[in-house]
Amino acid sequence: MISQVSTDLPSAKDDPVIGFPKKGLISLDMPHNDAQAMVNRIHADEGSAANILQLAVIQQMGLKTKINKSARPLIGFNGATTVTVGTINLDIYSPPVVSLQTFMIIDEVSPYNDILGRQWIGKINAITSATHQKI
Repeated sequence: MISQVSTDLPSAKDDPVIGFPKKGLISLDMPHNDAQAMVNRIHADEGSAANILQLAVIQQMGLKTKINKSARPLIGFNGATTVTVGTINLDIYSPPVVSLQTFMIIDEVSPYNDILGRQWIGKINAITSATHQKI
């Protein structure tokens, strides 16, 4: 039971809106897309503390030499341990946000090529819906 309601809270302020005028596109070569690779079968997992990427994806992107090699244990929710190949920093484009993320690389069979965890979800200020399988 609520016995007292306070109305002295400050009103919430929205973040400032950032806009770009169309005149800013003058002299740009359009369309442009600097993405190195499009990755499918991505799972956004708010329960994961790590961003995880399959080694095969890194190899297909031609970025194997960019891996910071370090073997670390990665423990799943079921208690199973996987040893990582290393880490890699990649820019992730999720319109309209580009964010630099660190990925732990594994050489294991998985239904997903990439798992984006809380670090990424928080950085882009996203809200997930497990029911709708959407962000």
